[in-house]
Amino acid sequence: MQEDALMTRIAEGDEASFVELYNLWSRRIMAYAFRALKDLHEAQDVVQETFIQVYKAAPAYRAEGKFGAFVFRIAGNLVRGRFRSGRPVDSLSDIIDDEELPYPESLRYSPEDSLLYSIDVERLLALLPARQRESLILVASGVSYTEGAEMMQISQDAFAQLVLRGRRTLKLKMARMSEIS
Repeated sequence: MQEDALMTRIAEGDEASFVELYNLWSRRIMAYAFRALKDLHEAQDVVQETFIQVYKAAPAYRAEGKFGAFVFRIAGNLVRGRFRSGRPVDSLSDIIDDEELPYPESLRYSPEDSLLYSIDVERLLALLPARQRESLILVASGVSYTEGAEMMQISQDAFAQLVLRGRRTLKLKMARMSEIS
């Protein structure tokens, strides 16, 4: 893969290869970090720290065509470190199919109610087990199931199950919330 060749050249001291690798992946890491942390400056810090670690790891990197999992594992560890520090969790309402939600119809279209819906999802997401929450954040950030599984160091089936359970749990909690309202 292209990334493996770039990592080999980075290990040899080629700075232009590092810039190219950064340009290829920084936006995806930024999207993931921003969605997870909901803070631009924190997300920028995660991107910077991720690529510092990528640069330092270049000499030991094994070219196996799995750079995406490698870089997202680094970013994921940094994001999880910030979660442990009390960083807020982003709303993931866009990863839940709105048509399947048991949420009242009136709350699906109004901009004001959409904000409340987003806050509800954010609050409910924080109640999920950490690995389910992380899998949903990865999927919402555009990470494939293969990359997500590699990043979390689990099988692709296990990753898919985490995402499925996370979505079901959110839908169930939202259904209970709508019954209360």
